[in-house]
Amino acid sequence: MHDPVRHQIASRIHDLLMHEMGEDVDIHLMLGPPEYARAVLSLCRACGSAELGRLAEQFLMTQTPLPLRAAVVSSSLLTRR
Repeated sequence: MHDPVRHQIASRIHDLLMHEMGEDVDIHLMLGPPEYARAVLSLCRACGSAELGRLAEQFLMTQTPLPLRAAVVSSSLLTRR
């Protein structure tokens, strides 16, 4: 069974990408192979939508083990300066 928070974020990403870009992403694949999720999250970051960018980061944080989350956040903060 999938984490309900990840499923909720994936559903919102799906809805926004469909509405804003006409892109249909597979929610179940986002919760499966990491390669597919990475491609979708990359699209979210590249599309220019602040909400999709935020959702991509939230999704990433829910799938990354806790020790790696701090490193991801730290590197993300460093690249934004």
